[in-house]
Amino acid sequence: MDGRVVGIIGVAREYNIGKFFADFKPELEPYLKSLPIMRAIKQSLIFCDEYRGPVVAIAEHGEGCRVLHRLGFDHLEGAYYGWLR
Repeated sequence: MDGRVVGIIGVAREYNIGKFFADFKPELEPYLKSLPIMRAIKQSLIFCDEYRGPVVAIAEHGEGCRVLHRLGFDHLEGAYYGWLR
């Protein structure tokens, strides 16, 4: 935003699994449902496809559950989702 990084998304390796994550600064929050941001999030699924091994994500709130489901993650148990494609 205006030349500053206000969000990051990717897959981090932890032991033998990949963890899909996103983190953002409060000033990005009003734009999270915008088309450019959703396109960027959807584009990040390339990381999941290319990761060699299982990828999991944890939804921290209801909106996280909705977004992970919309992206194609499968609900595993509780707040856990998996990329099973």
